[in-house]
Amino acid sequence: MAQSANPGGAFGQPGALAAGAAGLCSAVLALWAMRGMPLGGLLLWVTPLPLFAAGLAFGARTAILAIAIAAIAVLFGSSMIGLAVFLAVFGVPVALITGTAVQAGRMDLSLPLAILGIWPVVVLGLLAASVSDLEGEMRAAVEMGVRRMGVALPEGMVGQIAQVKAAAAGFWMALLMVGNGAAAQNLVTRQGLALHATPPAEDLRLPGWYLPLPLVGLALWTVVGGAVALSAMLILLVPVFLLGVASIHRLLRGRPGRLAFLIGFYMLMLLFLQIMAPLMVGVGLYDQIRRRAMPPQT
Repeated sequence: MAQSANPGGAFGQPGALAAGAAGLCSAVLALWAMRGMPLGGLLLWVTPLPLFAAGLAFGARTAILAIAIAAIAVLFGSSMIGLAVFLAVFGVPVALITGTAVQAGRMDLSLPLAILGIWPVVVLGLLAASVSDLEGEMRAAVEMGVRRMGVALPEGMVGQIAQVKAAAAGFWMALLMVGNGAAAQNLVTRQGLALHATPPAEDLRLPGWYLPLPLVGLALWTVVGGAVALSAMLILLVPVFLLGVASIHRLLRGRPGRLAFLIGFYMLMLLFLQIMAPLMVGVGLYDQIRRRAMPPQT
């Protein structure tokens, strides 16, 4: 009798096994944080890591299967709200990023970079459509957080924080995706499982159609006003900000003392983000437009 080519069935496939392991691991990390367990806030930062690893090693379909398995586990372990948060913050962006990054024969980070700005704005729009007074809810959340911390803020400071609360959440989501995606690609590359080589981060660029989107956000904020429109505009600038950071890495590539310069650069970012962020947006815009105008290399 002929031996079955796949005696283990569907779960004998490496991709299926990776999806199951990644999905369950991600669900455990998310549920650990949702239930307020010790170190939950720290583990929340690495929740997308197993999903990214599965997708970057076995393809976007494996990542989607892993996300589906994780979503089912999160639903059984929490609630519909917990599932919605998991999908909005982790599941859908990982699926979009892996689906657009892993292409035939290569990895392209142009569309994933744009998704870091577009997807949080989509989530913000859905929240604004489903919550009658989203700006008021954000202000109430800031006031509650301030009371719990026992911090006394000057008059008007709460309102200013509430104005950019959604933008800060979008920025956090972008950093979460960038950090976990880069860590997952490094992990699977070291294990010899990466589908494609990592393209240099310094060569990042946005699709040409993305640059008008922040201008649309600015126009919307000018006409409508409010925290939602302001946050949408700021979130759409996050990929340009990341492009500026990548430009700094490109300028320092191969130069002596590069590590010391980068350490000082990131220290300035942490201490003076309000100054450095607009500067990096300007650098990103300049680099994007300049390199688009440059003739192709021959």
